[in-house]
Amino acid sequence: MKVKTFSWGVVQGQLDQKIQTEYVRRIVRYEDLLSNVKAKLHSDVTNYVICTWFNHWTTVLIEEHISTHPKIIPTIKNIKGIDIFFNGQPFDLKVTYLPRKYNPADAIKTPSDLAVWMYENQGAQRFGADNRLFVILLDKDNPERSWELKRDFTLVFQKIDNFFDRETVSKKDEIVFTFRRSTYTAVTKVLIITQ
Repeated sequence: MKVKTFSWGVVQGQLDQKIQTEYVRRIVRYEDLLSNVKAKLHSDVTNYVICTWFNHWTTVLIEEHISTHPKIIPTIKNIKGIDIFFNGQPFDLKVTYLPRKYNPADAIKTPSDLAVWMYENQGAQRFGADNRLFVILLDKDNPERSWELKRDFTLVFQKIDNFFDRETVSKKDEIVFTFRRSTYTAVTKVLIITQ
């Protein structure tokens, strides 16, 4: 609850590039370098670390709660692409926010289309065609504040429990998506948690 703002400051995975282009290769004088690092980079890195820390630990708590549901079998060891088994199917858990480019009303209306979009728009370095369970957090009135939902554990845990109490895995959960001119099939479930 101590996190009051959620401003990355640096795009995830691009910290070194930012340092190189905005500081190392642009600033000639040593004194200017130090003053610019203190004035801006320190704040950007601090914001990045706080956002990453917040996401990591709230995700850990959410994943641990999911693992306690009677319909879930958690993996004992880290297996790439498999965090849990649900109805006998392996799933990779993805706890995230609705992408900025995606319409909230469309996501709620057709979550399977959202799942296809998420697979097709994943970065090449994170590519995976594994079965996925997407837990999407969305503040419908103020999407940029969706991160605050992630720490509302009473709400999140209740929605997770209700989801697993009523859901099963079936043929209707199969999706087909394209990534870099190849077609893949995966089993996916989508839980959108809103206020």
